[in-house]
Amino acid sequence: MCAEKVLWLASLAVPPVAVLTAYTFGLRKRRFYSFAAMCASLLVPISAIPLAAELARATAPRFGVLSIVLIPFAAFLWFLAVIVTPSGRISEAGVARTAAACLLEMAAFAAVAPVPLTLAWIATSAILLAGHLDAEFAGAKRIIFAYLGLSVVLLTAGLIIASWARGRNAVLEQCGIALILLAVMIRKGIFPFHSWIPEIFEHGRIGPAARFNAPQIGTYAALVLAVPYADAGLMKVFAALALVTAVYGSLMAFYQNEARKACGYLFVSQSALVVAGLDIPGRGALVGALILWICSGVALAGLSRAVLSLEARRGRLRLDIHHGGYERMPLLAVCFLLMSLAVANFPGTLGFIGGEMLVRGAVDFFPSLGFFAIIATAVNGLAAIRMYFSLFCGKKDDGTHLKTSRAENLGFAAAALFLIGFGLAPGGLAKVFSRAETAATRIEGISTR
Repeated sequence: MCAEKVLWLASLAVPPVAVLTAYTFGLRKRRFYSFAAMCASLLVPISAIPLAAELARATAPRFGVLSIVLIPFAAFLWFLAVIVTPSGRISEAGVARTAAACLLEMAAFAAVAPVPLTLAWIATSAILLAGHLDAEFAGAKRIIFAYLGLSVVLLTAGLIIASWARGRNAVLEQCGIALILLAVMIRKGIFPFHSWIPEIFEHGRIGPAARFNAPQIGTYAALVLAVPYADAGLMKVFAALALVTAVYGSLMAFYQNEARKACGYLFVSQSALVVAGLDIPGRGALVGALILWICSGVALAGLSRAVLSLEARRGRLRLDIHHGGYERMPLLAVCFLLMSLAVANFPGTLGFIGGEMLVRGAVDFFPSLGFFAIIATAVNGLAAIRMYFSLFCGKKDDGTHLKTSRAENLGFAAAALFLIGFGLAPGGLAKVFSRAETAATRIEGISTR
């Protein structure tokens, strides 16, 4: 490992470790929140240094191409979580958990070996469970423990079987890979394991749920540990289930009258589209899936945090009425609309190029099911736009409680500008993702070395 990479990786750990240290030594309340916001803001440019060098075509250290994209993605999600969450809806312990989650996600995205990925898988699951220990979330806690506990068992068993059978018994190796894919299906809510994510959004805590699902560590584990070694028939079944899940999730998101549950189904649908793209052969589909991975993560994290921000002012939100309030929070409304358009893969957003490449690959590979990607994208867009009209339009609401803070405005504006900026000038990022696609198809993951 070159000295530049060691230095970069070490610098990535400093901000989240500093937040965890400050929490351990008793820094609390406003000072702790301000310190965490400063550390999260500092981590974003640090994490993006290699990516910026690649985009500028400058001489850069030879980091892993996937890592230089996904690590800034995890850092930005942490920044968004810390900046935009209302202080009344997050505790010091919650801020510390977001720092730990970010540290684990960056470690996972920097690795290709199974052991660190498995440890990150287990630890992030434990962090989600830790956010639901209060008695009022007892039902959500049981669901998380059951589903994610089973996914940990299946992932561990699959890795052990596949690692031992590789080069010895091809059939047994495929059985191990099938167990890995089952673990991914559970963690990401692929049919028939789709129901637990919307339930957590509705009956659990929406902040930790969004923080757990947006980075999509399950997608990375599938890309590294299963896709390069899986039989074509197995991957075709996996892709077909993902496309079916994408359509089902989009229809359910459009049907919901609870904003929280609609967010949960949007996560299910969008992450299923990303998984489908990983399993479809051909250069374009995988590149499109990688782009959609980033776009959907940022957009849906922003939408979920916006719902949380509105709930702090209005209580639980229903989508069968019009709440109004655009006049009091125009910036949040505009950012919500832009993030909704990104979910719909609207031209000018980052999702447009990713969705177009994914749909083309899906239709070419699955003449019968490929159009499911088009249907899912369209209905997801309708569901997100419906949320916008319900939450911000209609009656006039002049309540002073609706005024958003500067930190919230900064965070939501950053997310919207990210989606629009790279959507209007996607060339450099698409080339980086194209190199990431080439690297992804050559990753040697299941070996223990």
